[in-house]
Amino acid sequence: MTDTTRRDFFKTAAISAVGAGASLTASTVAAKPAGNTNYDVIILGAGCGGLTCAIRAAQNGLKPILLEKMPMPAGNTIYAAGFFLGTNTSFQKAKGVKGDTPEAFLKDWMKVSQGKAVEKLAKVVCDNADTTLEWLHDYCGINFAAGSKLVWPMLSRAHLVTGKVKPGGGQLALTMLEKAKSLGVEVRFNTKAVALLSDEKTGAVIGVRIKTKTGISELTSKFGVVLATGGFSANQAMVTQFIGSAGAKMPIRGSRIIAGENITLTAPFLPKVVNVDQYHCGPIYGPTGANPLNIVNNGICVNGEGVRFTDEGQTYVQMARDVASKTPTNWAYMIVDQVAHDIPVLANDWESYKRTGAPVYVGNTIEEAAKKAGLPVDAVVGTVNEYNKSVHEGKTGTMVPPNSLPKARLVEKNPFYIVPYQGGMTATFGGPMINVKGQVLDTENHAIDGLFAIGNAAGGLFYDNYIGGAQLTSAAVYGIVVADFLKGKSK
Repeated sequence: MTDTTRRDFFKTAAISAVGAGASLTASTVAAKPAGNTNYDVIILGAGCGGLTCAIRAAQNGLKPILLEKMPMPAGNTIYAAGFFLGTNTSFQKAKGVKGDTPEAFLKDWMKVSQGKAVEKLAKVVCDNADTTLEWLHDYCGINFAAGSKLVWPMLSRAHLVTGKVKPGGGQLALTMLEKAKSLGVEVRFNTKAVALLSDEKTGAVIGVRIKTKTGISELTSKFGVVLATGGFSANQAMVTQFIGSAGAKMPIRGSRIIAGENITLTAPFLPKVVNVDQYHCGPIYGPTGANPLNIVNNGICVNGEGVRFTDEGQTYVQMARDVASKTPTNWAYMIVDQVAHDIPVLANDWESYKRTGAPVYVGNTIEEAAKKAGLPVDAVVGTVNEYNKSVHEGKTGTMVPPNSLPKARLVEKNPFYIVPYQGGMTATFGGPMINVKGQVLDTENHAIDGLFAIGNAAGGLFYDNYIGGAQLTSAAVYGIVVADFLKGKSK
């Protein structure tokens, strides 16, 4: 979905949600002690985490208000492929998938994060992923397609959001927004939080100062504020400061409005901020935003000289990092044959290129495809021949670089497809550390009363890399965790 079609598609949904009782202009509310307010909780950000938290809070009998700075949901959720992760769901059982466990999920989570994720935070996600997916389906109306084995660790945990809207993250946001509307959740768009408010006696977070087209005003709530604003992936200054120029030169792979409110809004409360040098990246065709995703693991990856330079068996995150760090122009090319092209799980990836108008160079011979792509023909032919020979001889592990897939894809059946892509910045992993209840911790590891963070606004869950689908899963799980915690406080 292009930026223009996203705006057009969500415009009606946004207006409808606001029309359900929410005004685009904020009412001026004086900052008072937390007991004197009309709202139970204020949630910032209409992405997966924020919408989940708002819906669950309403289901729990609370009165949430959801604030979004843009005129529609515009964070990374609507750019996401739409994968969630589960280990023993009804969707998997229907496909005959079995043998997985939350314990194995957690082990993989810690492995891919180099053991540096906070295990007790990750455990909450792994233990609650299945019930969260069932709730998303049964209560919110989200439909999933399960059973596909995806890149590392090549298990069938993936549940892809399905529906008319592509990618799946767009369908997720629309369906959740409609559910929130049906529950009477007040949603205000074009409403930007510029500061958090605190009780002058207790220091607890009790509300937000907001900016709208009518000016500055304030909102307060009984139980505080939930940050679901994402990280700082589109904030050039923060990316350069915390990650460095290598990350800063990457094209944005998702939302252009993820500006670091998780850092700036919480700063006066001295949170324990962690992992701000860590980020997620992935393959992207920057000029149009097309996402090759799993295509990058199903063929031969070459640089502009037609030479392999990375292991196609790595996660797409590491492959994207290699493109950015090992090619002078941050461009690479996947060479795929018809057999790989027709793999069902890749259908959404090919559709992304078609939908956005990104180029795919097709030829009945390798020579023809290479020529169309502007690559050195002789070099590409030599690379493909050498690679196929190694696959046939079972020597992919000794290639330089190796291909670590258990069964590397041959590139033999025409037509052949060459897909250009870059390493792109998707999301940052750093932010205020949370506890297992989603509460933000201060520098002394004490919970800051009334302040919560979920999704990519929170720190501690991810480091270096993550299993594809874990970010949406984490956002939804902790959205429910926080809403259920607040339900307990309301009694």
